[in-house]
Amino acid sequence: MKRMICLAMCALMAVSVCACGNKNADTPTQLETAAASQAEDGTAPTQSGGSLSLKSFVAGFDKTPTVQEKLIYGDKDISVKVTGVDYSAISGPGLQLSVENHYKKDIVIQAPYAVVNGFMVSPEISIEVPAEKSGKGTLTLPYFNLAISGITSLQLIEFKMRIVDAKSYNPISKTDLITVTTSAEPKETKYDESGQTAYDEDDIKIILKGVSTERAYSDGAELMVYLYNGTDRNIAVRTNKVIVNGCDMTSAMNRTILPDKRAVDVVTFYKPDMEEHDITDIDNVKVSFEIKDADNWETIGSTDLISVEQLPQKPTTAPTAAPKK
Repeated sequence: MKRMICLAMCALMAVSVCACGNKNADTPTQLETAAASQAEDGTAPTQSGGSLSLKSFVAGFDKTPTVQEKLIYGDKDISVKVTGVDYSAISGPGLQLSVENHYKKDIVIQAPYAVVNGFMVSPEISIEVPAEKSGKGTLTLPYFNLAISGITSLQLIEFKMRIVDAKSYNPISKTDLITVTTSAEPKETKYDESGQTAYDEDDIKIILKGVSTERAYSDGAELMVYLYNGTDRNIAVRTNKVIVNGCDMTSAMNRTILPDKRAVDVVTFYKPDMEEHDITDIDNVKVSFEIKDADNWETIGSTDLISVEQLPQKPTTAPTAAPKK
């Protein structure tokens, strides 16, 4: 029963991390993520680079880049324009969209994939527009994804749109990758591929950045993972098995990566799961991965169980001074 509860909690937290993780943005523990080095000296984030609260990350985020109004989709029934960038949302910056629906049905605009400066992020969008009406909405790019990817300014935004029937959710249309360039000064992106290589074959890389307890939630720990897809097809990288101190964990990661894109994701070890196995200190972590074709689910590759080299450092006790005679 405890394992079933833990599974449910994992799923809930994975879905809600960006949507509701900012309710207490004044609390430093909301995002004790390892992006501090990116904000301070421009280096890519790693778990050993320090910690930074979400509030601090958002405060340092560059909110000056703008975009020009642009038609990004249009047919005889439906048109979609980008009209600007909105930095006011707590959850993250967003592209403002304007929709004209001359279709005779209510529609919903969705975005299954989004990319910022070459890194995959999990977009938040659901714009419903009544038949023969116009509507507005925002494609939100969560600060959590931007922080762990070390992105402090929007330069290049790419995303795919899917238009569906609002009642049946049957597909009406879908787009290829749409590109929106901001006014930010173009800079060459430096990708930090340092760390423990778990997989490097056929232009696909999985690099382990280490385990940290300075994390996005107030308890537990996480393994940060860097992913690269240099192939010409969509791939999905997911954890196959996760073992902490010899105990199987319910932790999971499943990230889709488009061709020639990157992603930074985390494998979370939740506190209820660790308590079930009486884990207080993380002595060893082993993890294995599977790589699939994201379109037909064909297996591309996999790894054996890998022992993670970089683990949280245990606190040391200062030597006690000798008593005076």
